[in-house]
Amino acid sequence: MGTPTGASQPARYTVVPLLGPDGVGKTSLLQALGAYVQRRDGLHVPPLRAVQNATVLDVRTARGVFQHVDFASAAAEDALLGSSPFQGAVLVVSAAEGVMPGTVRSLAHAREVGIPRVAVALTHCDTAADPELIDLVTMELRELLSKHEYAGERDDAPVGCVAVFPTVREDELWMMKLAQFFDAVQAWIQ
Repeated sequence: MGTPTGASQPARYTVVPLLGPDGVGKTSLLQALGAYVQRRDGLHVPPLRAVQNATVLDVRTARGVFQHVDFASAAAEDALLGSSPFQGAVLVVSAAEGVMPGTVRSLAHAREVGIPRVAVALTHCDTAADPELIDLVTMELRELLSKHEYAGERDDAPVGCVAVFPTVREDELWMMKLAQFFDAVQAWIQ
């Protein structure tokens, strides 16, 4: 995730919304990311905070400040996505449940409001009953990204398999997977 941005240079500020239906682990993903960054880089990570129908986490890296935003509801997502331009977003999908109607709705809305890049975080990878299920969900998501004119089937879009609770408990494997995913997201959105 890099080193803190130096005080002598202004930090680039990038807002990255987390999209997807309720219950797929968006807020928990923010908690895991905060725990990881705080441990690995020794950064002061502010606690999750509520701001106008959203939960946010600011993460300072060598690439700048990334503000990860989880909307409180589908209505808040709809209202706030259209209010300002975003350089990219993370679509959060449960590996155990796969693509749901809310997943499709969030992706379609991202395209409608002009979000140019969408990465995918597959949550609950530690509890998916069958590893082949994760592969099938990944293929389905890449097809869905392509259908909405994102870089899905070209394998450009980062798709990361993460597990929130093992990461919060500092499981090294899952911390590494979370770090690799968010490093890829930050590099790709820049």
